[in-house]
Order: sequence, then structure tokens, then C-alpha cells
Amino acid sequence: MPANYATGNEGSPGENAIEVRGLTICARGRAILKDITFDLPRGEMIGILGPNGAGKTTLLKTITGYLSPVSGRVTLFGMDIDSMTPSQRAMNMAIVPQNIEVPFQFSVMEIVSMGRYCHDEGLEETMAAAQHAMDACGIGHLAQRSFDRLSGGERRLVLISRCLCQDSPLFLLDEATSGLDIRRKLEIFELLRREARGKARTIVIVLHDINLASLYLDRLFFIKNGEMAGQGTVEELLSGSYLSDLFETRTIVTEHPECDRPAVLFSPPRGPHSSPTGKGGDSHA
Repeated sequence: MPANYATGNEGSPGENAIEVRGLTICARGRAILKDITFDLPRGEMIGILGPNGAGKTTLLKTITGYLSPVSGRVTLFGMDIDSMTPSQRAMNMAIVPQNIEVPFQFSVMEIVSMGRYCHDEGLEETMAAAQHAMDACGIGHLAQRSFDRLSGGERRLVLISRCLCQDSPLFLLDEATSGLDIRRKLEIFELLRREARGKARTIVIVLHDINLASLYLDRLFFIKNGEMAGQGTVEELLSGSYLSDLFETRTIVTEHPECDRPAVLFSPPRGPHSSPTGKGGDSHA
């Protein structure tokens, strides 16, 4: 994978990319998210984690403006999300959804180049940007392949390429590396880290892989039962007792032998009559 992707939207790392205040989302009379408040600084990689059904994807969809809260507000780079036009949203954020349906036989090149619709440029510039993004994700050779003929992992790489091609200062990724093998996951996270460090992009990722989050992310947000269960740095949050309570499973946190980051191990229940969600946690320095 090439080490140098890009065209850049650079800015001040101290500026907040996202501000969320008192966000509450309801569906069918039930609160999905409850009074969520946080700030996301520009130029950081942030993870949203938590048990299944906690509200992680709902939070991401609300940040994009796809869902409307019953109370609270979301601002992107100081602009209220509800006041932004579709073109303004596209210029400010690129999205990799958890699922996508493509009803027509678009080629990979066509899918990736769709990320440029918000840019006022000619076809040659669009094709060059799309090829650059595909090469960065290691799928340049798939440019003329039909999207519907790709494997699940290849489709994820196409959507990440489209996100890069869009060249927005904020990336929102919902389980973007799901279905990728471990080498590809590490390559994509290395690429995303270069985007954050080199171009002050803010990258928000919903994921379940806590060890991948520990290796690459600057800040973590944990959601459980629709509420903010914790926010802070990797070192602040990744303790055995905290994770055991959050995920209701036995957890051991130790130190990665090479990266000076926490490494998380999950243990099966103790004894033949233990509950599969039996709790208990340890941390070892």
C-alpha cells in the first residue's frame, strides 16, 4: 500500500470538528440514545465502542444528519448540522456506512469517483483522485470490476477508497474494516492514522475490536444502553475492571510487548456452572 495518499484539507488541530450537546434519540416510544454530550477535537482518531445494540450506529447516523434527535444538537466545524445543505455536508464529512446496497452494476471506479460529486472539477481530475484513493487502499487493480462481483472485504475497501476520494476533513466510519483480514485491517488503520496526523483530519470509527482501538486510536467513547458509559484516552479507559463491567465478561488487561499500549484478553467463564456473562477483571502492568 503506498505510503503517500493525497490531496489535503489541512486545518488547526485545536478546533473541534464535532460538538454534540444533550442528544436524545427515540424510536417507537423508546429512547435509543439518552442525553449524549461530547466534543471531538480536529486531527484525532476516535473510537465509538460498546456492546451490540448500545446505540453506536444510531449516534453516527445522528452526527451525519440522517437521523433527527428529539432533543439536543450537533455541530460540525461550528455549523449546525440541520442548517447544512447536502453539498456542505459532503464537503465537510465523508461516510463509510455499515451496509450499502448498489442496485446497478457500477464499476469500482464509478463507485469511488462518486465521492467527488461535491467538488467542482473536470472528469480528468475526478478520475485521477479516484485512482489515487484506490491505489492507497491497494485495490487499483479492481478499478474496472463490477462492485456486485466483489467479496465482502473488497467492497469495504471500495467504500473506504470512496471516503478518501471525497477528501473531507471529517471521516465517519461504521465498522469499516469488518470482513477484512488482519493484514488489511492494520494497513487501513495505518493509512487512516497518516490521514489524521498528516492532514489534521478527524476520524471517527465505530468498531468492536478493542485491541485495534488500543493500537491506533487517540480517544475512546463507550456507549451502553444508549448512554455514555465512558470517554477518555486509551490509557484512561482500558482497565480490566472497567471492561469487565461494561461487557459483562472476564477481562485481563496487560501491556503490549512492543507498542507501549494496553492489550486486552477475554477469558471464558470459570467452572462448569458459571454464567457466560460472569464478571470479574484484572489489570496487569
